[in-house]
Order: sequence, then structure tokens, then C-alpha cells
Amino acid sequence: MKNIQTEAFGRQEGEWVWCLHCERCYQVGENRLEISGQEYCPYPDCDGDTMFDSWPWSAIKEKHPDYPDTPERNKVFPLY
Repeated sequence: MKNIQTEAFGRQEGEWVWCLHCERCYQVGENRLEISGQEYCPYPDCDGDTMFDSWPWSAIKEKHPDYPDTPERNKVFPLY
């Protein structure tokens, strides 16, 4: 299924992304879809949207080379 991450950013299904709002990771395609059509981070307690608040995990890894190559679900990975 196409979503904003695959259509606008060329990300692949299953690629890991990091949410600016909750600082947790998820895979492309796992987003929450609201009735309005807006796509959000899949964590129910987060209001980050996939258009502006999801960053490629590789970009976070550049800033934090100590972070794992494959992030752990539901774990917070602070940017700063």
C-alpha cells in the first residue's frame, strides 16, 4: 500500500524511521491512518505525523554512531 513516506520520500516498505515527537522507531508502512487521511506515527500515544516528523534511521545513526544498526521497537532514542 502506498503511503506518504513511499510516495513523497521514496522510502521502502519496512525501512526504519525515527519519530521526532516520541523519539521511537517504526518501519515504513506501520503508520496509523486517521479518518481524515492523515498518516501518523503508529504509537497510539504519539501525535507525530509521517510527513514532517519521521526521519530516516540512517540520519539518526549519523549523529549517534553508538545506536544499533537496527533499532529496537518502543525504545526511546534521544536525538540530543
